[in-house]
Amino acid sequence: MSTTAKFAKAARAAVVTLAVAAPFVLAGQAHADVYVSNNCGWQSSSDCRTDNNVLIISYNSNAGDGGNSSSSAKFFGNVPDYAGENVLNGNQSGYTFYRYVFSGGNGSGNGVAVKNNAAAAKGCPSTVNYRVYYNSNYGGHSQLIPGSWGCYAGTNLDSTLKNNNASQHWG
Repeated sequence: MSTTAKFAKAARAAVVTLAVAAPFVLAGQAHADVYVSNNCGWQSSSDCRTDNNVLIISYNSNAGDGGNSSSSAKFFGNVPDYAGENVLNGNQSGYTFYRYVFSGGNGSGNGVAVKNNAAAAKGCPSTVNYRVYYNSNYGGHSQLIPGSWGCYAGTNLDSTLKNNNASQHWG
């Protein structure tokens, strides 16, 4: 048998072995993706339910005009990556990856990933501010989003952050 034929036979055997073994290797790693427009599902704070102390991120500019029908997402506290977050399942059998997407509004941006797609933000806390960052894990250029009691005033993201935003942190 030639060297090429031996190599081809060994390669086929490896592929078959991987195809048979892969389901057993991956079976212990329970993982699910869930698409959400907020991080309040696993937060214990009542602020998420009342919009107190959250930052509302909007797909379109002019988020605070009162009549804006843009899709939005709502986050409480620090969010290191707008792509989403891995959360340990309650029974500790694996993780659920919550992918952050915009929802609501007139469909503009509905279902679109939040990371690198936001144009405006509204800070709802009356006593603290948020910062939106260019990079994940609070890195790079940032913009202060002032808090406003009642979530009335929105702020358009500056030209560096508009559609280039990846995380948020208490300001």
